[in-house]
Amino acid sequence: MVERRQNEQKSPIGWVMKISLALSGGAARGAFHLGVLEALEKNGFSIEAVSGTSIGAIIGTSYAAGVSPREQLEIFESKAFRKIFKLKGLRNGFFRIDQQQDILKKLIPISHIEKARIKLHITAVDLISGEIIRFNKGEAIPLCVASSAVLPLFEPLPYGAYYLADGGVMDNLPVAPLLEYSHPIIGVDLHPLFHGFTPSFISGIKRTLFLTWHASIQEHLKLCDFYITDPKLSTYALLSFKNFKEMFHLGYETTLELSKQGLKFAADSGKD
Repeated sequence: MVERRQNEQKSPIGWVMKISLALSGGAARGAFHLGVLEALEKNGFSIEAVSGTSIGAIIGTSYAAGVSPREQLEIFESKAFRKIFKLKGLRNGFFRIDQQQDILKKLIPISHIEKARIKLHITAVDLISGEIIRFNKGEAIPLCVASSAVLPLFEPLPYGAYYLADGGVMDNLPVAPLLEYSHPIIGVDLHPLFHGFTPSFISGIKRTLFLTWHASIQEHLKLCDFYITDPKLSTYALLSFKNFKEMFHLGYETTLELSKQGLKFAADSGKD
């Protein structure tokens, strides 16, 4: 059982631990996040604040808006969700995300992130200033789309004075916004380190993206109280619509096992 802290309160299942949650980017591997969320809920953890980038921003926003992990999984597996991706010219990216699709509004049913039921933070990168921008208010769907605009696959998004792209390029585990809260921080990483590389153009792009994301995570892990990932994640493709249920159950079972250990598991890169 997790050692009780000052912010812990009684609940019908005996106890509840208030936490903050940082969700990394990782495209289709985001189904792992959903399994983590489900397991945390069922084991007495109350998520008081969530910070996400890329797919972590989308899932975090959807959850903060009241959409359950299971409901999100159903949306991600639907044919309607695949239709939000539109092929475009090569000038600013291969694809764009159609923000007017009803399924996207079902996934993110709030107009502005400050209307979420829990504290919410979305991370993106401004290509004009080269700075990381962290939003705790603003339009929910445009900011989620911007935070997920992985270059060169997706076009960046103009937003106010910014020109936004995927936040994972510079901060793929956005812990910093959670430091203002007193709750323990759990970081969920979709990019466990793996060794091996088969030379090819596509493999080179994938490996470069992975190393960029992984490097941006290392320092931020030191700010986490707990760290959740699984080496098996590296076997799942980032851009495949298959295996969502497998990754959901992997996230669920990994978190369930760690919660039985009081989440006091070894994380060499984590907080001392």
